[in-house]
Amino acid sequence: MDLQAGQNIVLPQTSLQLTLSYPATAGFTGEVDASAFLLTAEGKVRGDGDFYFFNHPAAANDSLVLQALPQGSRLTLDLAKIDAEISKIAITLVIDGPEAVSHLRQITLTAGDIARFEVATAGRTEKALIVAEVYRHAGNWKLRALGQGFNGGLAPLAVHYGVDVEPDAPATQPPVATVSLEKKLQAQAPRLVSLAKEATISLKKYKLESVRAKVAFVLDASGSMKGQFRKGNVQAVLDRIAVLAVQFDDDGAMDLWGFAERHRKYPDVTLANLDEYIDEIQNTAKRSAWENLPGLGGVNNEPPVMEEIIDTFKRSDLPVFVVFITDGGISKTREIKQAIQRSANYPIFWKFVGLGGMNYGVLENLDTFTDRRLDNTHFFAIDDFAAMKDERLYDLLLTEFRQWHEAAVAERILRE
Repeated sequence: MDLQAGQNIVLPQTSLQLTLSYPATAGFTGEVDASAFLLTAEGKVRGDGDFYFFNHPAAANDSLVLQALPQGSRLTLDLAKIDAEISKIAITLVIDGPEAVSHLRQITLTAGDIARFEVATAGRTEKALIVAEVYRHAGNWKLRALGQGFNGGLAPLAVHYGVDVEPDAPATQPPVATVSLEKKLQAQAPRLVSLAKEATISLKKYKLESVRAKVAFVLDASGSMKGQFRKGNVQAVLDRIAVLAVQFDDDGAMDLWGFAERHRKYPDVTLANLDEYIDEIQNTAKRSAWENLPGLGGVNNEPPVMEEIIDTFKRSDLPVFVVFITDGGISKTREIKQAIQRSANYPIFWKFVGLGGMNYGVLENLDTFTDRRLDNTHFFAIDDFAAMKDERLYDLLLTEFRQWHEAAVAERILRE
C-alpha cells in the first residue's frame, strides 16, 4: 500500500521492520543520518536515553534497533516491548553537511510488506525531516506518513523533542563531539566504535566535548610491567586513550614515550597504526630478558621522561593531557615533585594511572602537594584491568581535567 503524507494505517503486528532508502545526487558531500525518538504523550523524550542514532543504536531490551545500510537505514521494532509511557516513535533524517533534502534523489520508507511512503525531495531546502511516526491509538499501533521538513540540523531537532543538548553547541549543527568521534572511528578503526559511546558519555558529563587538547601517553616499560604487556593490557589501555586523542586533537595523533631506566619517544600513535602498536615497538630490536622495550633497561626512572615532556610541551598553544601509566615502585619523590612543580607553570595536566601494581608513593598523595602554582595532577589505580568497565575508566580518566583547565585559564596559563 502506497501512503501519502498525512495518511495512517493500523499495524497488524507488533514486530515491525522499517527500511529507509535515501540515495544522494552526484557530487553529494554530506552524510545522512537516521534517528528515532521515543516520545511521551507530551511529545518529549523522558531523557537522552530515548534518543536513538548511530552512536546509540539499540535499546537494552532490543525493542528498538537502528542499523546503517548503504544509502539507507533499517529500524527494527518490537512494539510489545516498548514502555507503556511511550506514546509515539518519531523517525527522522538529518543531513550533516552543506546540502539540503533536495540533494537526495529520493527518500523512501518501506514498512515490510505492509506499506510504502515516498517523500518528495525536489526544491526542498530543509536539512532535516520527520519522515514518519509509529504511535498508539485505541489499543493499536499505527504508522503515520509525514515527510515534514524541519529547519536546522540534528541539535535543534533533538531540542524540539526534549533531548538535553549542550547550550554552547551551535544551533544549526549536530552535536559535533558525538558525531565526529563515532564517524572517525567507524571509518578508520571500527573495532573501537563500541568505545565511542562510553567516551562520549563521560565527555558530556565533564563538559569536555568542545575542548581541544594535545594528548600524550607515557608508558612504564620497567621489568615489573611484563605481565601487563603479556596480557595485552598495555595495548588495551592505549586503545582507550587513542579514542580520547581522536576527540581532543584535530589530527588525532598522540605523542608516546616509553621509560624504564632510560626513556625514548616513539612514533606518534594514530588510528592508522594503532593496531598492534605495542607489539611493533616491542619488536623494533632485540631486547634483554628483563626489558619490555628494547634498550630502555628494567628499572624505574620517571623524572627524566617527565622533564623531557615538560620541555616538549611548555610552549604549547593547546592544553596537554598526559596519561602516565605505571605499576608503581615509585621512589624518586623529590625529583618527581620538582618536575610536577615546574610543569604547573605550563599548559600540562598529568593523569597518573596505576596499573596492577603497588607502592605508588608520591602519586597517591598528590592532593596534599600544594607547593605549586595550581593543581595539575590526578592519580587513580586499576587493580584488575579486565574487571574495569569502560564507562568507569573514562570517568576516572577525565575527572579533574575540566577543573584544571578552568584554573589554568584563570591563571592565564591557557587562553580561552
